[in-house]
Formats: sequence, C-alpha cells, structure tokens
Amino acid sequence: MTKNRFLKSFKFFLSLFIFSSFIAACSDDDNNNSRRESKTIYETIDQTMSEWYYWNEELPNINASNYSSVNDYFEALLVSQDRWSYIANLDALLAYLENGTYKGYGLAFKYDSEGKLRVKLIFEESPLASEGITRGWALININGMAIADLTENQVLDELDKATCTFVFENNLGEQKEITASQQEIDQNSVLSRKIIDHEGVKVAYLAFDSFIGSSEDALNEAFDYFKNNEAKELVLDFRYNGGGSTTISNQLSSLITGNLFEGEIYSKVFHNDSKSDENFTYAFSNQSSALGFERVFIITTNRTASASEMVINGLKPYLGDDKVILIGSKTHGKPVGMYVFENQDFNLAIVPISFSITNAADEGNYFEGIPVDFEIADDLSHDFGDPEESNLQAALQYISQGNFPTITAAKSLSTTEREFKKKGFDLLIDAN
Repeated sequence: MTKNRFLKSFKFFLSLFIFSSFIAACSDDDNNNSRRESKTIYETIDQTMSEWYYWNEELPNINASNYSSVNDYFEALLVSQDRWSYIANLDALLAYLENGTYKGYGLAFKYDSEGKLRVKLIFEESPLASEGITRGWALININGMAIADLTENQVLDELDKATCTFVFENNLGEQKEITASQQEIDQNSVLSRKIIDHEGVKVAYLAFDSFIGSSEDALNEAFDYFKNNEAKELVLDFRYNGGGSTTISNQLSSLITGNLFEGEIYSKVFHNDSKSDENFTYAFSNQSSALGFERVFIITTNRTASASEMVINGLKPYLGDDKVILIGSKTHGKPVGMYVFENQDFNLAIVPISFSITNAADEGNYFEGIPVDFEIADDLSHDFGDPEESNLQAALQYISQGNFPTITAAKSLSTTEREFKKKGFDLLIDAN
C-alpha cells in the first residue's frame, strides 16, 4: 500500500515555481506493473490535493490518461492563482531543505542592464569562490562560446554539464579562465554578515539567502556577532531570498525584536475549510541571541518571497510601518505556504499550497507583492555588504541623514535587468 507521510516538522513557503519530478506517465506499451504504479501515483496526488490543497473546492475534474506525465497532470490541477505548488524528487528536495545541499557549481547569475551575465551570489563551497570569483564578476565565455552569442537556455544547458571552462571578467577588465566540475554544495544561507561603522553608528548588515534547516545556527551566530559588537541599526538583505521554513522566519523575527514581544502573535495560519481545525498561530519566541532593534531596513527584489515576506509583514504591527523600511523593488507576492507530503514508494514529494498567512493585525493577501519605500535597481557591480552598493548605500544615508539619495538613470528601476527563467529544482535553490 502506498503511504503518504505528512512532514509536520516542515512548514514551508518554498520555491517560486513548479519543479518537475520527471516521473513519466505510462504508455500503452508499459507493463502492467508500471500501469499500477502510475495509477497509484495519480491516486496519491488526488487524495493529497483534495484533502490539503488550499483551493481544494476549485480542483478540476480531469482524466489522468489525457496527460503525458505525472507532472503535467499535477500542473493541470492547479488554480490560475497558484504559481507555486509542485511535485519533486523526494531525496533531492529533503537534502536541500534540511541541509542546504545540492549538486552544482555553487553560484547564481543575473543579466545586468547592459545585458552582461553577472554573478549575483556565490556560496562559500563553490569551486569558483576559491579561485577568487565574487558577486559582480561577469561571465563572458563558457566552454569556448561567448555568452553574448548564446540564448538564456543555451547558457543553462552549458551550466548543466558536469565540467565547464569559464572565462570571468571583473569590473577592472581583468579576465580569469577557470575549469571546474560540479560538486556537492552545502549552501550557506548567510551570504554576508558584518558591522559597518557609519558616521559613528554601528550598523549590522545581514545578507540572508534562504530559510533552510541549517539557517538556525547561522542566524544565532550572526546575531551573537551583532550583539557583541553593540549594533544599533540593522540592514537585512533579502534581495534573492525565495523563502523556506516558517519556523526559521519566526526565529529571525524574534532575534530582531529582542524578546520585547515574547509570546505575542507573530503570524496566523489558515487552511481550507475542511482543515480549519489545523489553523494555528506563531508567537514571538525567546532567543538568547536576540537584539532589540527599533527599526529594520530590508533590501528586496521580485525574488524576495514567502518566508522573507512573512518577516516583513509580521514585524509591521509591532515595529510600525514606518520602522520596517523596504529598499529596492516590490517583493514577489506569496502570502501562502505549503506542506511537504512524502511518498517513499515513488521517492515523490507532493508540495501543494496548503495555507494562507496573515500577521497579528490580520493583514495579508499581498499577492501583488509588498511595495517598497524607496525604489532602486539591484546593484550587481558591488559585493554584498559593500557600503558603495546602491541599496545598502541608500539605507546608510537614511540612517545618517533621514532621507534617501537622488536616483540617477543608472540606478532607476527603469533599467532592464533580468533573471534566468528557470523551473524546477534550479528555481528552488536559485543557483547553478
């Protein structure tokens, strides 16, 4: 008998897009065992979705035999508002969610306003990090082909290869050729943490990439560092944070508020009508590493989603709208979350939208994204934590002067930057 195990320990606001599990439906030529297996998968999906899907009353009545794969069938079940539910390879998903591990080169790219493909982030274990590559370096050639001559999909195809030869160029025009192979990457969710002494004020800066299992200790270490250095202001860099565990989101918000609101409602979770008895609330918790910041500056982009938006929304009733100051561009807009349902027989994870979430003031429903207080383009020419980086620079000016800088054309959101149009596991980790 096929078994679904609901992973109660994980309450995720996971990825931004659907991850294909690559489980093909059976054709007429398949043997009987394969037919039975696929039917069981479909039945498992149907049962899970009818019971736990947030929009379960809107599920269509469709025939699985009309779809060429299990993933196509699953996508056909989703309501138009749902950009996030997916099915996945169970082992790969849990390895990432629990430990932050995946196989790749350990970095991510983004096209800048001039069409150059730049490193937007790089993990500590990347084989390219040890060669001196940092955020802002441009990839100009891969495997003997100029990036300018390749489509986005062609670049991604090359990055999927087990070994690549890269040619990078820094902002000084210096080039570096590196041959590297994919490896198991332990993603460090804290990309940077530092104290910036800005005009006599100690400013804590934290670039935080994802809410995964390994983030708990990393956040405690970062806030211990901030506390020991007597930080007075906080800049939280969420620009590429696509979400993760709501429990870690609760931890981070509690660290920020310094136990001032311990026991008070942080957020409320609501399920579909048939699962309303599962509704619950998160409360601010006591954290030994907590500080009591009176306000927080948060850097965002349209990649800022889910658990990171939960932090923004959850802090506002307590710190005040004018003390949760957003810089960058409007967030993604995902006020809903998902549970992981495990099917070990087929190594399948079913991850449907299962609940919506509000803050203590019952504010939520930000499907169009959370607007920023100061719009400014992403600055790919500077590394995380560089005071000259445009978004961080704007926060620092506000701290010292009480106003934001004048925007130049180069820093305006009207400039065209674009992310890779990824799907599946690549989007879940948002790295190559």
